[in-house]
Amino acid sequence: MLNPDIIPSVEPIIRVGVVLPEDNFKILSLTVPEKPDYFLMNASDEKFSLHAGDQIEVSYHNKVCALSINGKLTGIDNRWKVIPDDDIQMENKAGLKIQEVVSGRGFHWQKNIAVYVSGIVEISPLEDSLILVNELPIEEYLMCVATSEMGRECPRELIESQTITARSWMLANVEQKHVHQGFDVCNDDCCQRYQGTTHLSNQSIEGAMNTRGQVLMYKGDICDARYSKSCGGVMETFENIWEETPLDYMRPLPDAPQDFENPNLPLDSESKVRQWISSVPNTFCSPHAISEKELKKYLGSVDEEGSYFRWEFYFTQEKITRLMNKKLKLDADNILDIIPVKRGYSGRLTEIKILYLQKGNKKEFILKDQYFIRQAFHESFLYSSAFVIDKDDRKIPEYFELRGAGWGHGAGYCQIGAVGMALKGYATDEILYHYFPGSELKQIYK
Repeated sequence: MLNPDIIPSVEPIIRVGVVLPEDNFKILSLTVPEKPDYFLMNASDEKFSLHAGDQIEVSYHNKVCALSINGKLTGIDNRWKVIPDDDIQMENKAGLKIQEVVSGRGFHWQKNIAVYVSGIVEISPLEDSLILVNELPIEEYLMCVATSEMGRECPRELIESQTITARSWMLANVEQKHVHQGFDVCNDDCCQRYQGTTHLSNQSIEGAMNTRGQVLMYKGDICDARYSKSCGGVMETFENIWEETPLDYMRPLPDAPQDFENPNLPLDSESKVRQWISSVPNTFCSPHAISEKELKKYLGSVDEEGSYFRWEFYFTQEKITRLMNKKLKLDADNILDIIPVKRGYSGRLTEIKILYLQKGNKKEFILKDQYFIRQAFHESFLYSSAFVIDKDDRKIPEYFELRGAGWGHGAGYCQIGAVGMALKGYATDEILYHYFPGSELKQIYK
């Protein structure tokens, strides 16, 4: 596993959680590939031979794992490893096949997919279910991240800049969300999308090889390089999303050339935010750079086809009341108003006031943090918190309409904007310096 506050001088081996305790899986199924050869190892380091096409099933029973091969019980133990006997040739769908892996946990695009992985697979019990951890060199991992996060048809400059951003975030190793579970990161949007070799392409392999060991650095530290799908035209600051110390290389800048001007910038009033969201400014992540029809081919396989730059949600009074009661436990009879209180530089709401009726009494609820706002205003998760609210003028409105901008938190690297820049001919380093101004590229290992 990675060590915090240490800049590696050789390629690290990392551990990725592919199946997590919250997935609540009691059974896992794997298929052994044609090549290379694999073997099985239990917690006592006993080895068992495997053959091409073998079907492995691991089931959870009383805090241990029962493992069967082709329907025949092999053993019961508290840990099993499936290990390649030789190096794996990195190519599309290389390695072990894992059935039914959760992708998009907790988001509106959540689904189960089959995933192929290189490296070692370790299965063990944790919190009354099974977890599956993939152990592999970070460069193999990064080859897979690029085309898990984005599509195979993305330009070379996008693949390279995405890979460097992902490597920097990984090696900065700031959040350490999953260390207590025994792995460095998970496989999903909570950390970085990792779907193994399932969507691996020659471009993503070359993207990692061409940038091997390269990270973004700022004043001697690896940049905590965050990214999201679409900033909506203006990059958000680090502190407005994570409420921590500001990072100088994440600034509130337009996602546009340096000479870009717009009368609504800065977004320092509700009227400016409203006009900005009601328009389609010529930014890198806008349809001016990539049409909505063309966008899908550049997105990740689990991303939905839709409007990423500007979008709308319509709620009847019944629907918004039911949603607020479900998400915020208001016990409201009706929602009277939804009032913006505080916004970030990109227009993202960081505080909102909800006025409602409860048994004839007017009450209010203050909701803070863009993450919780997005969680509250959608059955699973709203695209972003950069939105304005419209309603009719009745005492008890019949409807509320949200009109919004961008997908994700909007801080740092804007993935769709980076595609737009690449299509316009910007180089890899120009894309990175645009999203992380003041940083510098450095190779820390070969």
